[in-house]
Amino acid sequence: MVNRFLFDTSAFIAFLQAEPGAPRIRDLLEQSARRESDVIGCFVSLTEVQYITHYDFGEEAARATIADMKRLPVIWLHTDDALCSTAADIKASHRVSLADAFVVASALRLDALLVHKDPEFAALPGPLKQEMLPAKTGRT
Repeated sequence: MVNRFLFDTSAFIAFLQAEPGAPRIRDLLEQSARRESDVIGCFVSLTEVQYITHYDFGEEAARATIADMKRLPVIWLHTDDALCSTAADIKASHRVSLADAFVVASALRLDALLVHKDPEFAALPGPLKQEMLPAKTGRT
């Protein structure tokens, strides 16, 4: 049974904006709050959510969203030299963004199931464990 889940930025956005997949994220967060599993976020997701929210809804909304995210039952993984090196290797070897390389490196380090909506991750080989959330429907 998987008991560690690492959320990509797309999973956090799905939850925050009530997109398809939000109920799954809510369920995992509730499990984490009950200490039945660990939900982990990579530091880079805080940055991405902040700039996406700032762009879409303004600076005040972005700050409030980040404050809300920090209250979630999420363990935040921050970077170190080894994580930077692994992310660099992933970025050099695969067609992913630098942010996604950090997310993948974090999931691999913690042997966590990566929860996401990003089709770029599908091309990554094992040992990365993944769960893809449903895509958005309609125009956004």
